[in-house]
Amino acid sequence: MIRIPKKWRELSKEKKLQIPTKIFDINEKEVERIRKIADTKNKLIEAAKLQYETFQEIHSYLTTWIAGFSSDVIIRQNFGSTKNLINLFFKPIKFPAGITPSWADTKRRIKIPEEMTEKLAEETGVHIGDGNLSISKDSGGFEGYRYEITGDLINEAIYHEEYLSKLIFSMYNLKPSILKREEKNSIDTYCKSKAIVQFKNKILGLPIGSKKDIKIPLQILKNNDFQKRCIIGIIDTDFHITENMSISGKLNNLFVVKQMKKILDKNNIPNKLSIYSDYGRFYIKKEGAIKIIQEWKLKNQKHLSKYYLFEEYHKFLPFTTTPERLAVLSGKLNIKELEEISKKRRASPGGISAIF
Repeated sequence: MIRIPKKWRELSKEKKLQIPTKIFDINEKEVERIRKIADTKNKLIEAAKLQYETFQEIHSYLTTWIAGFSSDVIIRQNFGSTKNLINLFFKPIKFPAGITPSWADTKRRIKIPEEMTEKLAEETGVHIGDGNLSISKDSGGFEGYRYEITGDLINEAIYHEEYLSKLIFSMYNLKPSILKREEKNSIDTYCKSKAIVQFKNKILGLPIGSKKDIKIPLQILKNNDFQKRCIIGIIDTDFHITENMSISGKLNNLFVVKQMKKILDKNNIPNKLSIYSDYGRFYIKKEGAIKIIQEWKLKNQKHLSKYYLFEEYHKFLPFTTTPERLAVLSGKLNIKELEEISKKRRASPGGISAIF
């Protein structure tokens, strides 16, 4: 179901009552039937039921407009709260101790993982690499909770849109929002959810704000498969593929660096770690890199497109983008054309900065 913008609440009653059929394409005869019901309470229940059967979701304003009313005050007058009406259709979701979901979390049917899984371990690695938790307050003192993953728009849009968003939805039953900032070449995949932020902070132990003291959670360290998936999440977001098909990258957290070193060594992944005052830099040799790419299975097309291009054409072409490399692999762009693009950008400072 599409979101209902605040400006719709300011429309005239006549226009509000047209929204169910004209915007949401709800069956007009069903809407007419519901509006003819004499009992107000039953009318609202039928309106909510129609939404539930159509979208598996219930919104208070759409419920009132289907029923023929202008304001959702009518719901509170008859049921005490929208939550009481919604609970007629949805079983209340149980949350772990210490997590107090917001009304928006309850309304959107957000779920919290009951135990660590490979998917959650990988998503936690993504969080360690490019994620952040924040709590803010507006002028009225209302708290806003946000979980955000920030990436490179040119090279990681596919990863965010086609992989990360689905990964997040599969765990939390929430489709994240995606914000693209072309002027900054950044893409943000984010969730505004008190329950998710509290889960990550209170259950997984991931910090709010600065990630200076972030650690791989104990729940992940207890299982080798979870450890691998977490490392995949970190590499997908914070590392890069070199011209000889090695993996290189740095982490601005010495605790995670040492945890990652133990995991790589335990799994016989040849690597070199250089530790500096406030960061560590990894160099994973080709043998280990290929094992991570093929067996552990990287997911970010930024990396995979370089690897598959090297496998297919035995070439590493710097200063090219993920979409360009994928275009060659799919036959939409000639390898010679990509070589020319790489050469021109190498010679142009502006071209280089546009890519990296």
